[in-house]
Amino acid sequence: MAITKFTDVADTGYDSAINTDSTLQTERDKFLQGLVTKIDELTDLLNNHITDMAANNAKTSFPGFGTTNKTALAGDTTTISTAQANAITANTAKVSMVIGTGKGEAMSGQTNIPTVTVNSGKNLEVMFDNLKIGIKTTTIDLLVTDTSAKKTYTATITLQ
Repeated sequence: MAITKFTDVADTGYDSAINTDSTLQTERDKFLQGLVTKIDELTDLLNNHITDMAANNAKTSFPGFGTTNKTALAGDTTTISTAQANAITANTAKVSMVIGTGKGEAMSGQTNIPTVTVNSGKNLEVMFDNLKIGIKTTTIDLLVTDTSAKKTYTATITLQ
């Protein structure tokens, strides 16, 4: 079932409606001729697709699975090497992880963060302690000691 092109139908009035003589064409004639040309190109494309679809619809069998380039593979075909499969198996078999204590090593979730004390040299000692990291807020206790007056001030800083 092909679609007939606009210019292939004798009684469309195309020839009388559009002046095809390039020396006498108006802007309207040029526009309409270009539009008709594009419609005919799309019609050719549609007709090609119709032909291809008809050929596909007429198929009654599947050519089968293959093992070479450009052929379909069965669903249980292995597509990775034995070495890759072994590496995946070895990695999946791990049930624990080594927790480090040095630079560049993983720390456990229960690692204590040490207290930090800063001595200003001006009779003030500032200690940051008890860091608590939460989902929405983080808090840290602050202890400021005036060593000359022997006074201590405490506060909790909350970061949101």
